[in-house]
Amino acid sequence: MAASPEQDGLANTIVTNVTDVAGNPPVDDQRSGQLQLVVFGDGIFATHSLPEGGVVTIGRGGSCDIAIDDDSISRRHAILKVGKPLTIEDLGSANGTLVRNAKLKLGRPSTISVGELVGLGKANMILQWRSRPVRRRTTWTHEYFEARLTEECAREQRTGTAFAVMHVQADVRAGTDFVEETIGEVVRDTDVVGKYGSHEFEVLLLATTPPEANEAIKRIQAQLQERGLRWDLTVTCCPRDGRNPQKLVSRGVADLSRERGQQEIVVADPQMQSLYRMLDLVARSQISVLLLGETGVGKEVFARAVHERSQRSTHPFIEVNCAALTETLLESELFGHEKGAFTNAMAAKTGLIEAADGGTLFLDEVGDMSLGTQAKLLRVLEDSQLRRVGAVKSRAIDVRFVAATNSDLETRVETGDFRRDLYFRLNGVTLVIPPLRERLAELEALATSFIKRSERPATRLGADALQLMRGYDWPGNVRELRNVMARAVLLSNGAEIHPDHLPATKMRATRVIPHVTTSVGPAIQRGFVDEQQRILQALERSGGNQTAAARLLGISRRTLVNRLNEFDQIHRPRKHKPKK
Repeated sequence: MAASPEQDGLANTIVTNVTDVAGNPPVDDQRSGQLQLVVFGDGIFATHSLPEGGVVTIGRGGSCDIAIDDDSISRRHAILKVGKPLTIEDLGSANGTLVRNAKLKLGRPSTISVGELVGLGKANMILQWRSRPVRRRTTWTHEYFEARLTEECAREQRTGTAFAVMHVQADVRAGTDFVEETIGEVVRDTDVVGKYGSHEFEVLLLATTPPEANEAIKRIQAQLQERGLRWDLTVTCCPRDGRNPQKLVSRGVADLSRERGQQEIVVADPQMQSLYRMLDLVARSQISVLLLGETGVGKEVFARAVHERSQRSTHPFIEVNCAALTETLLESELFGHEKGAFTNAMAAKTGLIEAADGGTLFLDEVGDMSLGTQAKLLRVLEDSQLRRVGAVKSRAIDVRFVAATNSDLETRVETGDFRRDLYFRLNGVTLVIPPLRERLAELEALATSFIKRSERPATRLGADALQLMRGYDWPGNVRELRNVMARAVLLSNGAEIHPDHLPATKMRATRVIPHVTTSVGPAIQRGFVDEQQRILQALERSGGNQTAAARLLGISRRTLVNRLNEFDQIHRPRKHKPKK
């Protein structure tokens, strides 16, 4: 029963990483906490995972926990007891069990150590700690994480298996890799780790109850604290806190924002200060809000501010981009559906409106919503009743609607592309967010805020760079500023930002037009050509949007249209015939 020289060599290869023959695994392996049994012999080589504790039967018979197909092994050869200590007992086998060159007696178990060679007939076995994979844990994109989260929500509705979603935002002074490594080491291999932001991660804790999720939080907090990191951490559990991806994620992010004391909002321009004073009053009511403004001015920030300053702040804030979804998909996402409502509707689905019950639903780019979906949304607004696709009965919902668009809804109403009754329902109060070029007083503060949130918060904005930025028109508004500062921080490598770290050629080619915001009323007396030029400038800045251009000029839209009729050489957007 002694091992052959070839088998001895194989055994030495197998136990190369075992450093403690007393049974203690190496530090790195101990964290996995799982034993495996390696069986080898003449034509035999197999690896079997072992439970954390209990009895494992070994033999040739199919009823054994570990079956070894070798004639020298009895049908029930031995019993391995996994625990402290590890023991093996021979069951009266024909060819015996050999431990430390001694054959075991029937009914006399013997302790064994991890890495120790044990003979079973003509075969041998070795206990090992399961080694940690050499490869680094994969951190997935937010898109992949959302897809997995959607799968788990569907699984929970089918099987009732609870799970949890954890959001971790760590100190920006720590390296991203360091934070990622810390989280990856603490959570289980089966859990899914995604990257939500620069130092913000999301973890899908599979098959996890709320008490188990709380234990996971304690483990991560202890590890982050041990490494000297500061953090903010929240967890949402399915089904306790919601049963769809949007509700779970939005609630987790909202909790994280509250825990961090809310994201810094820069309000330095007099226009913006007045707007936020109005926002405070509006937020306390239940009225619907319509946000107007160019792309990138921060309509989502305003929508969140309305929610956070309202009595609904402890309930979900859910956002949907109406322009990003097809008509069929948008309807399913908004209203949900019942099982079997259409092909591939394998399970009932909660819609975003229903998920926002008690909270706020933000309809971004609402002007791109189809007429059919508009009609169904109007019924919800009028009756506060929701009917899922394929459902027979409606259910009551309590949702505040905040809508936003960069298109001219009044023109779309006139052309028949947007329902007039829905427009009036959404337009309880309208807040027009000015573009960045009209609130340059906030430029430096906004840029500094973006730098502070970057991976190199010690970076400073040079005076020459700020001067160049103040002369730029910022067609992409605050969103463009954020991207420009992210690029500048990277190129400056932590030093002071200068013009050569900015897209200087483009910024020098596009300059802010002075005096455009002056009211046209007094300017009308200055002459025909001067008025034409101001109207052209306003139309150019508003992308041809007549309502926005009139607002810039300080006149009504009808007055602007009359002026355009007088100045017939000015190109105007073509009017569309109403759809029949």
